[in-house]
Amino acid sequence: MLEPVTDPVPVPQPTPRRPAARLALVSGFTLLFFAGASFTAGAGDRVAAMLEGDEAVALDQVGAVAAALEVEAAPEPAPAAEPEAAPEPAAAPAPADPEPAAADPAPAPEPAAASEPAPATEAATPAAPTETETATAAPTETDQPLAPRQATAPTNAAPAPERAPRTASSAPTRKWVTARAQLTPARPAEIERHGAEAATIWLNRALPDPTPPSARLTRTFARSLASTAKRNGADWATVLGVLRAQGERGSVPATTAELGRLAGSLNGNAWRGALALSGRTSFADRAEALADYYRAVGLESLVTGLEQSKPRLVEQLLADGRVSIYEAGRADLAAGRIDVRIVVLLSYLAERHGSLTVSSLFSGHRKYARPGVVSAHVYGQAVDLAAIEGASIAGNQQPGGPTEAAVRSILLLPAELQPQQVISLLGLGGPSFPLANHGDHIHVGF
Repeated sequence: MLEPVTDPVPVPQPTPRRPAARLALVSGFTLLFFAGASFTAGAGDRVAAMLEGDEAVALDQVGAVAAALEVEAAPEPAPAAEPEAAPEPAAAPAPADPEPAAADPAPAPEPAAASEPAPATEAATPAAPTETETATAAPTETDQPLAPRQATAPTNAAPAPERAPRTASSAPTRKWVTARAQLTPARPAEIERHGAEAATIWLNRALPDPTPPSARLTRTFARSLASTAKRNGADWATVLGVLRAQGERGSVPATTAELGRLAGSLNGNAWRGALALSGRTSFADRAEALADYYRAVGLESLVTGLEQSKPRLVEQLLADGRVSIYEAGRADLAAGRIDVRIVVLLSYLAERHGSLTVSSLFSGHRKYARPGVVSAHVYGQAVDLAAIEGASIAGNQQPGGPTEAAVRSILLLPAELQPQQVISLLGLGGPSFPLANHGDHIHVGF
């Protein structure tokens, strides 16, 4: 009967196991603590390394690490609440499950130890965060070239948003000259090209009357000019040429008394009289050219305007024996296809040089000056001259020859009648320039 009493004696054997399980639990927490300490040290080194790079990136990474630590720290109270499962020890009498029994005593005997290893548990779980950190560590390696900015790294995180605009290298400039230089240049004007050596400016537009109302003479002044010049034995065109050459641009450039004094001193040669008044040959050349222009168009045209006088000027040109024009060109003039500037130019050159030959107006000239560009001849705004003063342009383009004299005469026209193109083998400045294939004619275009 005593044997049944001795059999239950082994029941107290689980009690010596509790210190072993407790020791194992303490060892586990100790390992977790040191693992957390080592992770904290490693994270500190990583943060220090990130601070050596771009401060903006480093601050972002520090924030990410801090956020990760906070996220990991937040769930920790849940494991701490595991001791609430203490009711499970009610099933502890079953010796078949020693492992739950080993886990149960842990919270009771060492509550302080459970609170201290909390950082260790925070460090033990960041296996996943370390992957994110390695992902964020890659940008710090690519940002290593920005290390020279370490000297200006701020201690606070506020300047980080301010440096974001500095990274944009394509920010627009505030200097208007630089911005203007970056714009696409405007499309250049179409040009008439007869060869590859040079180009002429070509403008295709409806041209207004070259003599605006403000530049026309009043009829009263025109009558006074004609009568005063005749009374003093002078040429009215010479008197007006001198007035315009000195800059008088109004409709009444002089009074009656001034006209009388000026006409009395210009009763001889126009050029010599202008030279005597000014003492300058350039002034005399200008005054003489203007006088020839006024004489060619007539006093009435200076009062009413050239466009209104065009029919009379065309009829006068066709009747002028000094100007030789081919039959098709004469038909162009009679049909009104030619701009009044060309009509006036031909009459003016005939007045100054005695004779000239026209080789091309509208008819007989090709339509395109170059592929895609219509020639100014098609619009009646250009003329080709084959001879001047009875001499052919071909072979007579040497300095001081008739070609140079004709080009200089064209350049002395009033500003409102200045052409856009004067092409020959000579370049005298302004709209005059040479082209190699213009050895046999002078091209004048408006």
